[in-house]
Amino acid sequence: MNKQKQTTDIKEKLTKIFSFIILLGVGGIVGAIGGMMAVEEGRSPQGNILGLLLIFAIFIIAFTVQIILHEAGHLICGLISGYDFVSFRVGSLTLVKENDKFAIKKFNIKGTAGQCLMMPKEDDYEKSPYVLYNLGGILMNAIITILCFVLYVIFGGNRYLDVILIAMIVSGIGTFITNGIPMKISGIANDGYNLVSMKKNKLVRYCFYMQLKVNGLTSKGTRIKDMPLEWFEIDEKADFSNPLVTGIKCTEANYYHDKLDFDKAKQCYEFLLNYSPKIVKLYEYEIKCELIFHEIIGRRNEDKINELYTKNLKAYVKASKCHINKMRLMYAYALIIEKDMKKVKKILDEIEIVKKRYPNKGEVESELEIIEFIRKNFESANTTI
Repeated sequence: MNKQKQTTDIKEKLTKIFSFIILLGVGGIVGAIGGMMAVEEGRSPQGNILGLLLIFAIFIIAFTVQIILHEAGHLICGLISGYDFVSFRVGSLTLVKENDKFAIKKFNIKGTAGQCLMMPKEDDYEKSPYVLYNLGGILMNAIITILCFVLYVIFGGNRYLDVILIAMIVSGIGTFITNGIPMKISGIANDGYNLVSMKKNKLVRYCFYMQLKVNGLTSKGTRIKDMPLEWFEIDEKADFSNPLVTGIKCTEANYYHDKLDFDKAKQCYEFLLNYSPKIVKLYEYEIKCELIFHEIIGRRNEDKINELYTKNLKAYVKASKCHINKMRLMYAYALIIEKDMKKVKKILDEIEIVKKRYPNKGEVESELEIIEFIRKNFESANTTI
C-alpha cells in the first residue's frame, strides 16, 4: 500500500511539474513578446508594464477561446457520432436543454475548465462509437492552431495581430498537450487517458458508456433508483483505480443513496476507499465526503469524522459548494454535529437557490429527498439548541 501511495505521489508531482513547465513557457513567451515590442516602440518602463498586462490578458482570452473550441469539438464530433446533447459547460456556466428549450445553469467541477456531456443513443455499448467523441476536443484545438499558424505565416507583420495569433497558437498547443497526452491533471483523467484506457479494456469502455447514459437520463429527470441495478454491478476484481471504473461503483452507491439504503451505499464507498492510494483525488474526496455523511447520520464518531475531514477536504468542499450533494453534507454537519440552527437555515436557503440553477434534475430530486429524510429524523432533536 505504501509503494502504491509513493507511486501515486510521484505521478502527481510529475504532473504538477509538467503543468508548471507549460505555465513557465507561456510566461517566457509573453515576456519575450513584450520585450521585443517595447524595444521596437521605445516604451517607458511604465508602458512596458501596461504592455505586458495587455499581452497577458490576450493570452488568458486565447486560452479561454481554446477551451470553448475544445468543448465545441466534443460537441460536433459527438453529434456526428450520433450522440444526444446533454450539457455544454465553460467555467461554471452550463448550457442545458430543458423541455426542448435551452437554459443556462450554474455548475462547476474542481480541476476542469469546461465539459461537454452527451448521451449515447445506442442500447449496446459495443455498438456505441466513442473514439471520435473523445478525440473531438483535441482535433478542434489542432485544426484551429494550424489555421492560426498559417494566418501568422501569411499575414505576419502587424505586431498586434501577431500577438493574438501567437497567443492562439501557444494556447492551442498547451490545450492539445494537456488533453491529448494521457495523464491525470488535478485528479482528473484527460481525454487521452480515457481513450487509451477504453482501447485497452472493454470494461472501461462500458463504464464510459454507462456514465454518459446515466448522466443523460438523470439530466432529463429520471432517478437512478428507477434504473436497473445490474447496470452498475461489476466484478469486484476489476481495476477500480481507473477513474471510469471508480465512477461506475460510485454510481452504484448513488443508486442505494437514492433508495435511502445508506448501509449499502456506505459499503460501496468503503470498498472504494481501499483503492485510495491509486484513485484520482477527485473521487477520493467525493468518497470521503460521503463517508463523513454516513458517519454523521450513523454512529457519529467525531474522531472518525475529524480524521476524514482534513484541511484539504474542507478546501475541496468549499470549492465544490455549488454541488447539491455537498450542500446536503454541510446541512447534516451543521444540524447534527455543530447543532447550529442559524447555519442550518442559511444552508437551506442556499439550497433553494442552487436547486433552481442545477443542471441535473434527477440528482436534485434525489438530494432533496435525502435532505427531507435528515430533517424528519434529526431536526426536531436540535430545534431547542
